Amino acid sequence: MEKGLKNPAITAFAASPEGQKAIAKTTNLGFTVLKVVLIAGVATVLYFKIFKGFKKIQEDKRYKPSNINTTQAKARSEAIYTALLGAGANYKTVENNLTGLNHNGFIRLFNEFGERRSATLVKMNLVEWLQDQFNEADIAKLRFLIKGFF
Repeated sequence: MEKGLKNPAITAFAASPEGQKAIAKTTNLGFTVLKVVLIAGVATVLYFKIFKGFKKIQEDKRYKPSNINTTQAKARSEAIYTALLGAGANYKTVENNLTGLNHNGFIRLFNEFGERRSATLVKMNLVEWLQDQFNEADIAKLRFLIKGFF
């Protein structure tokens, strides 16, 4: 099987000085487009990670006020983070800290948890942590405790 260009006119053009310039321009244009796309992608990721960051959820006025205060939410978020961090998540500790929370109580806990780094240095919020650490059966049990969040 023959390789290369089959059309003699295209081969002649590609071998000519004008053809070489056209090929060089096309190659340079391809690298320029690749560079622009790469820089734009990096800039977009940095923008959303640095400037947008973690967004707190506003407590929902349609539900009862939170049944825990900010100090309790901070203590529970620390306990959950400790249970999730490292090898193997402690489901019982997480379940105990989520038990008894109403809708706005979970929002307050979620906001106090914020975004935290995992062992792999990925920043995740509380819901992302839970989905990352537990299997579908455990998530279903947590969904029963806290409805509408994951």
